[in-house]
Amino acid sequence: MNCDEALKYIIDNVKIYDTLELSYNRVFTPGEVLNVDTSEYHGKPGLKVVIHVLEDTFTSSVEVDLEEVKDELIEFKHIPKNSNNETIVIIDRCEDK
Repeated sequence: MNCDEALKYIIDNVKIYDTLELSYNRVFTPGEVLNVDTSEYHGKPGLKVVIHVLEDTFTSSVEVDLEEVKDELIEFKHIPKNSNNETIVIIDRCEDK
């Protein structure tokens, strides 16, 4: 799917306390979703997720502006809270508008 379809999937399906593993621009960010913000920023649609990073070496929370990095988004894995179902989405292209 393209990057816009991937962001729509996140808006429609990812909820607080789900697990989301993002791969973008050589960065891997696995963790629990603390917030999904779809507010407009400077008149443009926005999509920011706050993730509590699950790592052995450190624990931290990061905010990722998915609208800002959507061209670099490679794939993500979504696991809903209290579920063994996982969805892996691979982004093959981002359409220029």
